[in-house]
Amino acid sequence: MEVKTDAVVLQTLDYKDNDKLLTLFSPSLGKFTTGIRGVKKPKAKLAFAAQPFAFCEYVLAEKGGRYTVTSAYLHESFFELRGDLEKFYAACAAAEICRSLTVENERFHSLFIGFVECLKALCLAGEDGAETLIAFILIALRESGYPLDLGFLEECDGDIGDKIWFDFSDGRFTTFERCHAGERASVSTYFTLRKCAGLTFEESKLTGGKKRALRLLKAYLTEKTEERFEGLGEFIRLYEE
Repeated sequence: MEVKTDAVVLQTLDYKDNDKLLTLFSPSLGKFTTGIRGVKKPKAKLAFAAQPFAFCEYVLAEKGGRYTVTSAYLHESFFELRGDLEKFYAACAAAEICRSLTVENERFHSLFIGFVECLKALCLAGEDGAETLIAFILIALRESGYPLDLGFLEECDGDIGDKIWFDFSDGRFTTFERCHAGERASVSTYFTLRKCAGLTFEESKLTGGKKRALRLLKAYLTEKTEERFEGLGEFIRLYEE
């Protein structure tokens, strides 16, 4: 049976001498694995379809629940990511999060759209890789059932003080007295997350917040999934705020 689907490459693995296994993310098929033959040969016609982050229309042969790419049409290569190490690692972290928060063959349409928009934004000159990645992680958490509650500012009538905590059990910022399972958080972390979520924020309280926000998000992802998110960790180490 032949199947056509748009999809983005989340991961590639070498297989045999000239083949690869691709982990693809599709709005219609979800996350799935497919083989693609001969792409490691010089001048292979489908080499473009086996590159990291390639966004293609894939034509697949399906047999017994297994897929093999037979042809592909390139929509977008996101080639600009290869010229910027920081943004490349941001894209790798976003792909890692997609792999971790999705289930094989289950649709995550909004997450797919968010991932593609993240890759597009990372390719833009002057776009901040950390803010783009934070915004995507907030979308990914929401779509996978682990949303952050960033409404603490409204609860405190606009004055949150300088002593706030993050409750890992509820995914929300709160006071120490109301925190059940969390740790101290910085005000800059909170306002950076609000900014990246498209909410109101205080510009004067953003200093140093991006790296702190990324560390908190990594800890929260690990808390919810028990995975290490090494790609996200590598981006945090590389990022200079």
